[in-house]
Amino acid sequence: MKYKLLILVTLTSMCSGPQETNEEQRVISLSTTHTEVIRVLGGESLLVGVDSFSETELPIEKIDAFTITAEELVKLNPDLVVVAFDFNGIVEGLESLEINYTLLPPAKNFEDVYSQIEEIGKLIDKEDESLDLITSMKNDVGEIIENFSEENIKVFHEIGFTYGIYTVNENSFIGEIYNLLGVENVANLKEDPFGSGYPQFSEEEVINSNPNLIVVGHSDYLNKDLSTRAGWEEIRAVKNENVYFLNENLANNWGASTVDLINTLSEIAQSQEDPGLIYLNEYSEEIQNPSTFEKNILYLVLFILIGLFVYSRTRKQKETA
Repeated sequence: MKYKLLILVTLTSMCSGPQETNEEQRVISLSTTHTEVIRVLGGESLLVGVDSFSETELPIEKIDAFTITAEELVKLNPDLVVVAFDFNGIVEGLESLEINYTLLPPAKNFEDVYSQIEEIGKLIDKEDESLDLITSMKNDVGEIIENFSEENIKVFHEIGFTYGIYTVNENSFIGEIYNLLGVENVANLKEDPFGSGYPQFSEEEVINSNPNLIVVGHSDYLNKDLSTRAGWEEIRAVKNENVYFLNENLANNWGASTVDLINTLSEIAQSQEDPGLIYLNEYSEEIQNPSTFEKNILYLVLFILIGLFVYSRTRKQKETA
């Protein structure tokens, strides 16, 4: 689906005749989402710096978006800085140095996604391409929703665990996707006093909600086998191995790959013709078939433990001799 969008935008650019371009414009993107949008719209050559998680084959500056300062960005002489999060007071710094920027925070719904794509298109002189992309995305999203017919799906979508269990409700972007698909999201019943869209759950609340599908959209976990969490082995989704670990880049992106995200969530839900049908994914296979690296780590730990045991016994024997 993603490649379909890329091809469509490229063909549109080729067939629409000569267009005014601004090759002198120097753009910095501090967000993987907006780097992706710029690339899909055909503006990758304008980039002189991107955040360290962005994908690009260009030999350009990779930036730590969490710690970078406006003073450091000045060295790249940008005409535009695209920001998703105001980390380290970056916005105030850009304003004080009179550097042109746009702040485009995480989308809460599809309208936010489309408006941000259009905004970026205007800023990099790719407005026609952005409108074509939006039209294509709307058509694809509409088709996915229309073809989704699964019922009786009760999902818990986890976005954090180590520092508290956080999930998504209907006031978040992913929560809106579940609503559009008609999937029951257990988080919609949870009180969200600040309307953040990301309420916190206790383990007991997750267990009592007893979802038949769990989607994990983060890498903040110690063990991919959720049955090792106390009490979780009785949850229907865990008991029947209906646990899906979503690609983190896809889970945290609200740009052009949004179509891939809703398509993936749709396929996950529709993989369960009946509650309890096992949905195997790349991560559940990894649990059953550990990688060579993981095996080597286990062997190393075992070797160290054996070594310590032998050393301890030898030392005791010398002391008693």
